[in-house]
Amino acid sequence: MKNIFILTGLIFILMIAFLTSCEQDISVELPPYTPKLVVEGWIEQGRYPTVILTESAAYFDPVDSAAMRRSVITTAKVSVSDGEMEEILTLKKKDAFFPSYVYEGNEIKGEVGKKYSLKIESRGRMYTAETSIPVRASLDSLWFENLSGNDTLGQVWARFSDPADESNQYRIFTQRMGKDKGFIPVYLSALSDEVFNGETVDFALLRGAESLSQITDDLYFNTGDTVMVKFCTLDAAHFQYWKSLERELYASKNPLAASGNRVLSNIQGDAIGVWGGYGASYFRVVAK
Repeated sequence: MKNIFILTGLIFILMIAFLTSCEQDISVELPPYTPKLVVEGWIEQGRYPTVILTESAAYFDPVDSAAMRRSVITTAKVSVSDGEMEEILTLKKKDAFFPSYVYEGNEIKGEVGKKYSLKIESRGRMYTAETSIPVRASLDSLWFENLSGNDTLGQVWARFSDPADESNQYRIFTQRMGKDKGFIPVYLSALSDEVFNGETVDFALLRGAESLSQITDDLYFNTGDTVMVKFCTLDAAHFQYWKSLERELYASKNPLAASGNRVLSNIQGDAIGVWGGYGASYFRVVAK
């Protein structure tokens, strides 16, 4: 028995010595990173176009409020055309957004069925995109249900009848009146009718995070909340952007599940992001 303890101790010492001898400092020379233009632009029926421009950052760069402010591009020329007239958007400061500088229109308003082109001129380069505003859809009904055994938390449910024999894409937002600054995309906000074409379906709206960089597990609404629901139709290219972005965003929380697929963009030029139209319908439900 004594010999076994001695042998075990020797093996342990040899293993420590081997592992220690394998340790060494590794220095990796990272290639220089060239930032890309990041576009988030949208137009909705009855509303003016809005465009936010920032620069992308290297993977190991810090992500904080100061870095976000530095990334904002405020010197671009941004214009939108509806095929009949073209408008140069005005840079405005809006506290409802972060970063708080956005390009916004004053003349062109979105109309269902129309196409809208975007042109961005920034730092000697040009970027373009096109989108449309599809026909709006309506929810059949909304209601609130408490979680089982919980009288303070619950879910907003929706019933929707999808038009048959056509491909449709949707995106859903919610806003808690008095609590949220604006409409926030629900968890997994982009969906298509691929699996429920022409059917009537019921589904829960899981409350999304205010910031896509700070995903939380707080998915429910509180009893007493007044919740506005924004139900949008969008064209295929616009949908593919949000679908691919959300897939990567939520999968990235699990390193074993991340797909590594490219986030799809409809911006032409060496840029990333989206220019999209929304056919939006609004609803209200009280959590009780």
